Amino acid sequence: MLRCIFTFTLLFYSVGIYAQERPKILITYFSQSGNTQQMAEAVARGANSVDSVEVLLLAIEDVKVEDLLQAKGIILGSPVYNGNPAPPVLEFINSWPFEGRPLKDKIGAAFSTGGGISIGEEGVLLSILKSMLIHGLLVMSGEEVEAAFGASAITDEGPFQMDSLDPIFLKKAENLGKRVANRVLSFQ
Repeated sequence: MLRCIFTFTLLFYSVGIYAQERPKILITYFSQSGNTQQMAEAVARGANSVDSVEVLLLAIEDVKVEDLLQAKGIILGSPVYNGNPAPPVLEFINSWPFEGRPLKDKIGAAFSTGGGISIGEEGVLLSILKSMLIHGLLVMSGEEVEAAFGASAITDEGPFQMDSLDPIFLKKAENLGKRVANRVLSFQ
């Protein structure tokens, strides 16, 4: 009888620990100038503002397949390269496991940075989101109507020529991270 109680207690305790595992959100990016990294850090701040999630912020070259598979949410960022995501971002997406669609039903979102107004930020977001849809991710927009495809920033034109990103863009990035984190929790 004592052995049965001990076994039940051990089983209950281990299930309780497993149930308490926090869902992971992977925020990953490619950045040469540091602008896309600033956006990624803002996305991470927003996601970290939500209790009960674990945030993993990594440059794409540091992401392992296990990081993708373990994440419940994947938020990917790229600078604009001739109206497209940066080549390393496309290579990264092309490296995602496809057989059996292991990324299916994860939450996906995107962010981008571009040097000028209307230089391709939304095109980059849509390109990333289309790739996520092919892998079966459930994609999300940003919080604001001005972030309909994700968060984006202008880095080097008009009033946006500064040493760091304009706070309006960082706020959109934070809101994107927070929105994805809340959605990931609602699927638990």
